[in-house]
Amino acid sequence: MNAIDKYNRLENIKNLIFKNKRIMTDDIVETLKVSYPTARRYMQALILSDNSFSKIRNGIMLKTSSTKTEHVFSEKINIRIEQKKAIAKKCASLISNGESILIDSGTTCYFLAKELYQSDLNVITTDLKISMELSNKKKISLYTIGGQVRYGYYSIGGAMARDNLLLFNVETAIMSADAIDIDKGITNTEMFEVSVKKEIKKCSKKIILLADSTKFNIQTLHFIMPITDIDIIITDSEISKETINQVEKNNIKLIIA
Repeated sequence: MNAIDKYNRLENIKNLIFKNKRIMTDDIVETLKVSYPTARRYMQALILSDNSFSKIRNGIMLKTSSTKTEHVFSEKINIRIEQKKAIAKKCASLISNGESILIDSGTTCYFLAKELYQSDLNVITTDLKISMELSNKKKISLYTIGGQVRYGYYSIGGAMARDNLLLFNVETAIMSADAIDIDKGITNTEMFEVSVKKEIKKCSKKIILLADSTKFNIQTLHFIMPITDIDIIITDSEISKETINQVEKNNIKLIIA
């Protein structure tokens, strides 16, 4: 197994812990189809690398004071790549020639930027990586929001970015999220992007949220908006039937890539 595959497996285990507050060795063996010694090595690696977790008998638990940690762009770009690319491709198919769109920061949104080949698009973005990707496409009129750049993440935030956003009106905003909970809404791990994300609703007619299935049924520290503010959610095929039903009960269109 290469390093990326191992990293993705550890991330899957982390997400299960954040969702269920704990995970047992039996759960890892069954979910990942690995041996018990391998499952125990994964648990040990997580405990050594992240102080959010503590060892319990035959498993790991989430410390009650913990909030979900966030990985930098260079790490996140290698997590669940195929799912993110599928979500991005599906989103790109919904965008029409000549449309005005706003693209949020994040790795799935970055993959979306790679999929955009429509003519006469007006694109506003709050992400330097996305801006660099789109700057090479002649058929796109690109606007990059000004403001403070978050080191290691390339997102643009702060009061200046928030005020800049209010200069634009777009048909569609494409957002990312750290966590999605039906009752608690869309939340973010760090405060830096929150004020910008909150303004997105004001300058767009429609919001599409891009989120792989591991983002559901968890919450992080900073509230952004209720889930009912979202018009369309695009996710991957690993989303549970229960979550699908919960999303659709809130009259949100769910698209599975």
